[in-house]
Amino acid sequence: MKFLLPVIGVLVLIFVLVAFPLSIEIIGGKLSVEFEVMIDLTKEYLGGIFTGDSFHYQEGIDRNPNFFSAIPDYFITSFMYLAVAIILAIMIGLLISAWFSRSRREWMKDLIGFLGMVPDFIMVLFLQLGTVYFYQATGHRLARIATRGVDEHAILLPLLTLTIVPAIYLIRSLSERTYDVLTDDYILTAKAKGLQRIYIFVQHVIRNVLPFLKADLHKVIAILMSNLFIVEYLFNISGLAGFLFNTSEYQFNLTTNILITLVVLYLVLYWFIRLFIACLERIFAHD
Repeated sequence: MKFLLPVIGVLVLIFVLVAFPLSIEIIGGKLSVEFEVMIDLTKEYLGGIFTGDSFHYQEGIDRNPNFFSAIPDYFITSFMYLAVAIILAIMIGLLISAWFSRSRREWMKDLIGFLGMVPDFIMVLFLQLGTVYFYQATGHRLARIATRGVDEHAILLPLLTLTIVPAIYLIRSLSERTYDVLTDDYILTAKAKGLQRIYIFVQHVIRNVLPFLKADLHKVIAILMSNLFIVEYLFNISGLAGFLFNTSEYQFNLTTNILITLVVLYLVLYWFIRLFIACLERIFAHD
């Protein structure tokens, strides 16, 4: 029952969000929401599950492809970008938080704080403009500014955009935890014995910070998932969010299926990263 209630709650929220734009009416200059439309659309979708109609979408004028035959490639693309980005964010967060917790350079802290406040679309714009300017100035291409076709994927800039914000969040979050660990008595004893900082960090600090990382995992993935929509749209990436934006018209069934698939992606990514953290715990587990 504890598992069933959240699932039902998420599905209800998805149905309401997807049906909301279709249920808005403006009559006589007044805006109203027709809840009957929401209920009818939801009933039609649930009924179409048994006939298969809910899993077809319109593409072009006369094509109605099956959702399940099209979605695997989009799912894998989004997962690969998110998985690489969150692993990079975790590694950057763990490494820099140790230095950040002891640093007295306020300008560096201000810079990290500023980067954390920059909106994603502004970051994408500056990265793309910077890449174009560098190419015009030197004749060398640093990265693709957008995906073009099947064989020309934009990789570096999307990964940078996806990595920066969660990495900054982890740096600021884990630096406080790292500072607490570094001031514990056993760490001070290790320092007094003359042990090198890198040895102390690897043998003692990382494994004591990892539990706090696991506690923040849902927040980090939520940040990534929210950035995914902007990144896939602006870099023309054929992922789940890109699939949603590239349809010719708003379709209730398709949008519902994509949002449900995004929830599945969230869960798959969460357990993948939990497995990654478990591997780190095994690597740095020293008694």
